[in-house]
Amino acid sequence: MPQLSIIVTAYNIESYIEQCLDSVAAQTITDFEALVVDDGSSDSTPEKIQAYADRDSRFIPVLLGENSPGGVATAANAGLERARGEWVGFVDGDDWAEPDMFEKLLRAAADTGADLSMCKYSEVDDATGQPKEPADARRWDSVSPGLHRLDPEGTKTFLRFIAVPWRKLYRRSLLEDNGIRFPVGDYFYEDNPFHWFSLVSAGSIAIVPEVLCYHRVARAGQTMATADERLFKIFAHHDTIHAWLESRGLLETYQTTLLSWVISQLEWISRRTPQNLRKTLYETVQPIFAQYTLPLIIQALNEGNKGEYARRLSTAIAKQNYARYELVIGGRPATNNPALVAVHHLRYSGVRKTAELTRNYARNRMRDSTRLSQLRPLSWRSTESNADLMFGLAILQQQLDQIDQRLARIEAAQQRSGRDERD
Repeated sequence: MPQLSIIVTAYNIESYIEQCLDSVAAQTITDFEALVVDDGSSDSTPEKIQAYADRDSRFIPVLLGENSPGGVATAANAGLERARGEWVGFVDGDDWAEPDMFEKLLRAAADTGADLSMCKYSEVDDATGQPKEPADARRWDSVSPGLHRLDPEGTKTFLRFIAVPWRKLYRRSLLEDNGIRFPVGDYFYEDNPFHWFSLVSAGSIAIVPEVLCYHRVARAGQTMATADERLFKIFAHHDTIHAWLESRGLLETYQTTLLSWVISQLEWISRRTPQNLRKTLYETVQPIFAQYTLPLIIQALNEGNKGEYARRLSTAIAKQNYARYELVIGGRPATNNPALVAVHHLRYSGVRKTAELTRNYARNRMRDSTRLSQLRPLSWRSTESNADLMFGLAILQQQLDQIDQRLARIEAAQQRSGRDERD
């Protein structure tokens, strides 16, 4: 039985597969099997995989024959079903690894008794060859090398890292004992549930803060290059992870972390969404937000340290305020209605931002009533003047919220009227 099983997944990457397999063959750890799974490529990828296996007996071709509906999940699972090693690692067929990647990951996990190990990676632009840091690069600043226990707080820390499996090493017994596989369906980004299942099930993780593998981006045909509604399929993973957590009695522990993950996906996908698909995006995520109370949504925003854009977008969706959602996602008024345009400029002025800062203070003062009569006359010499000003601004914020709602109803009525006239 080999010490390590390396699963390589491939689909129509004839220009890249040999570089990938060369980097696997060059690993300084030699006791491995490489399960190279081709998901029904229509180019010469299968032939190149077979030729490589003919030269090196450590490489085992798994040629699926036709492209599977489950995409990379089916290919990765096919590799897992055949894996015999004590440890399991992954490599995308168009990526490549440093020669000592798997030796360093295995040593870090084995020496500490960890269930997982993880290293850094670098993105490489396929057109220019230029490397760049991935989006989670700054998260490494707060993570020390060595062993980390995966209690709930520790697990949440690592759940926030990008979910890719090919920078990690997994103890195979962890995957088998917990029945962990990639979910198969009409999805994209199946590595997200796999990431959650593995980290929540593991007892510890060993960290190797070195760049040991390279991920090709901006490649033609790559999922990340798409900018259409296929990206919205990532949100289906919320329900998959939600059900998995619930079945194990862990939903209460991780629900805000899961919602924070949804908000993170919403944040970057919304910026790539063309105007004609904004409503589709709204209709995709609104049922997810409907499963959470507003306090939980605010907690998720705080837990994820989300910025103003994510907060405005999430709040609009949570309150089912489509007019405000359009204002936020467009970064401008979503209508030519002069009243709505005026409110837009007012709401996103310094007055609005100042008023929002007073909300926590105002909750203690306003209690069950928002009557203006609660305000004392302002005296700039009074020690209470700043507090009264903050209270007044909070009331202004509430009034602006009410105006938003009324104008949204007016705008919706005008749109219905316009459609009726056209009909």
